[in-house]
Amino acid sequence: MDSTQEVEARRHLLVPARFAIPVLVVGTVWLVLHGFGVVDPDGAVTSLFAAFTAVVATVYGLRRWRPRPLWPWLVLGGALVLFLPTNFLRVSMDTLGNLGPDRALLPDAFAVPGYFLLAVGLVGLAGVRLRNADDIDAILDGVIAALAVLMLAWVFLVTPILAEQEVSLPVQITFALYPVLSTFVLAMGARVAFSRGREAPIALWLLLVAMFCLLLGDTLYAMADTGRYSFPNNLMDLPYAAAFLVYALAAMHPSIQRLGQSRPSDDVEARNGRLFTVAAALFLPIVVLLIGIDRIGTGDRVALGVIATLLVGVAVFRMWRALRQHAQSQARLAYEATHDGLTGLPNRGFVAEHVSRGLHTQSLRRGTMTLLHVDIDRFKLVNDSMGHSVGDALLVAVAERLNERVRPGDLVGRLGGDEFVIVIAGLPDEAAALDFGERTRLMFKQPFVVRGVDITVTASVGIAFQFAEQCVAEELIRDADTAVNQAKARGGDDVVIFDTSMRELVAERLHLERELRTALEKGELTLHFQPKLRLADRKVVGLEALLRWEHPELGMVRPDKFITIAEDTGMIVEIGAWVIDQACAELARLRSTFRGANHLCVSVNVSARQLRSETLMDTIAQSLLRHRVPPDVLCLELTESILMENLEVVSSQLDAIRDCGTRISIDDFGTGYSSLAYLSKLSVDELKIDRSFVKDLGEDASAASLIQAVVFIASSLGITTVAEGVETTQQAEKIAELGCTEVQGFLFAKPLPSDELDTKLVELGMSPANHLRAVPDVARSTSAGAIGHSA
Repeated sequence: MDSTQEVEARRHLLVPARFAIPVLVVGTVWLVLHGFGVVDPDGAVTSLFAAFTAVVATVYGLRRWRPRPLWPWLVLGGALVLFLPTNFLRVSMDTLGNLGPDRALLPDAFAVPGYFLLAVGLVGLAGVRLRNADDIDAILDGVIAALAVLMLAWVFLVTPILAEQEVSLPVQITFALYPVLSTFVLAMGARVAFSRGREAPIALWLLLVAMFCLLLGDTLYAMADTGRYSFPNNLMDLPYAAAFLVYALAAMHPSIQRLGQSRPSDDVEARNGRLFTVAAALFLPIVVLLIGIDRIGTGDRVALGVIATLLVGVAVFRMWRALRQHAQSQARLAYEATHDGLTGLPNRGFVAEHVSRGLHTQSLRRGTMTLLHVDIDRFKLVNDSMGHSVGDALLVAVAERLNERVRPGDLVGRLGGDEFVIVIAGLPDEAAALDFGERTRLMFKQPFVVRGVDITVTASVGIAFQFAEQCVAEELIRDADTAVNQAKARGGDDVVIFDTSMRELVAERLHLERELRTALEKGELTLHFQPKLRLADRKVVGLEALLRWEHPELGMVRPDKFITIAEDTGMIVEIGAWVIDQACAELARLRSTFRGANHLCVSVNVSARQLRSETLMDTIAQSLLRHRVPPDVLCLELTESILMENLEVVSSQLDAIRDCGTRISIDDFGTGYSSLAYLSKLSVDELKIDRSFVKDLGEDASAASLIQAVVFIASSLGITTVAEGVETTQQAEKIAELGCTEVQGFLFAKPLPSDELDTKLVELGMSPANHLRAVPDVARSTSAGAIGHSA
């Protein structure tokens, strides 16, 4: 944090102090002078002034700090408004000590609803939900404490008064309500404290002090109301005025922002505190009864006391066991909610919270935070080839090794699937973070022993390194994810540390994704076609349909940029269906435009997500029927990696496609897993030899040997071979010598839009067909020919 930020932080904290300190000083001096009878000895102004100060402080605090939720504070403010005239009315109507029939109940009509609002507001600050069993129990605990106080008040206050004078029922109820309500309010304040554990903010302790002062004031008033006790007016009002003053300080304190926020409670502290409250409340009536019984001896009194104590002790022990079991159950549920069920590692939610706490701590220490996102490369192959149970066992082995190799204090978590994360605090610089990431990558070089089998996998590692005061948890996790995606894009088994340019790439990708969603609807997507020729006679035998995106502002967007986005988002299914349909439409046009074009075949690239789509077969069938082209002139091109992702599923899908008559081609052959064994198991019509081997012809003898081997095996299986990327005459001649069947490349034609394709096909030797055109009857009488020709 720089000096400017520090100054701003200090100013942020000093602003409320400008108001709170004067209130504290003036209020304390006033209360002291009032307590000694120097200021307002009759108490007509003090409580009214203190309550008004609390109302103003609440308005200021809510506007300044904007706590959430807001409604409990509004309810508390409503209670203060009701308390404003209460004491003034008590003094002016002289109700103190008057329990007779002429006692005015107007002050109580304001005070009693105020207590109810006070209780509701504190319940709201405690985060109580009536559908939560634990919260209902907390309210019941408060009710138990209040009932115990009611019994105490009834035995020692109400009953003696009733024995000496006639008191009306409304006055009896009102008289007994005050200690009960103030006790319940104090219990709800304690509930707020218990729910915060050891991290209770200052504003909470101030609220508890205010509630205690309120209870003390109600107790003094109840005692004075009996007529048996006499207190000076200045002492009677002192607890109420102190309660309002302390409440005003609480409302102005910035920690009110944290009062209503849900936080995990300290179960031991919270439950022990509640248990003590309930035990004391249960034992209190027994003490009262034992003291109040006059006709038993001391021995009997001791015996009854022991029995009652044992009874309460057993009941409390039973409650303690129930609470302990409940706490253990909650702890188990909390663990399951924050940890991965397979590996036992912290899950994404726990990691995010840990990073947030770590950032706060490191920020205070001016430290650094490093997050490593570890992603197993091609993990799906392990699942598909060896089964999901082996894949799960591998994940457990990876988790154990990561835990063994990290430093004490570092956190290893699992984000999901084959993605792990390591959170490290205190690395000195990016070089140290990069070194840690490299060592993490290298630990995968040693095979994992899973069920007696050695499995070797690689990992991509993305690193986000930041000074703690410069970032937040979500940004750090996002940046590490961006870096690991960059590592995987480089082919995996790599370590990449995040920099801001990657964030720009992510922003660009998101922008492209948004634009791509409407590109098809706006007509920005088009198809270009590259001819494919037979080497024997140099005749055009087919076309490859290549998708292009011409954005009105970005211009021509490269396919390697938007095709991946389309595949990742699933848009490739809709776009791919459109490509198949447009390719069939173009083929139908060419068949009617050129002579002998019925042999032409159009090839369309198909992604893994399209191949898994249940709609692919329907898309193919509908496009062929719509444009009236036979199935065998459509060829679907797939890469080797798609075939090897799930060979069994792909094989059945390809068999279904071949049964319909559509042809299958393997694109970029030789760059993937290059397993010739699967060719005999799949219904493949064509192999396209990757351009990288064609480029190396004449320079690398192994390239020619590989092409020749592929051609030989393909020929023996009856599979056509196509060489891609042929750009020179020498390459074409060499390809012909090696026995390759067909070629495709810039030597013959580059990919062209439909309106330029016809001209290029004519150049390559295709002849336009003659179109017959009917001549109108009017022309038939004046024209020598009934039929005209149009090229």
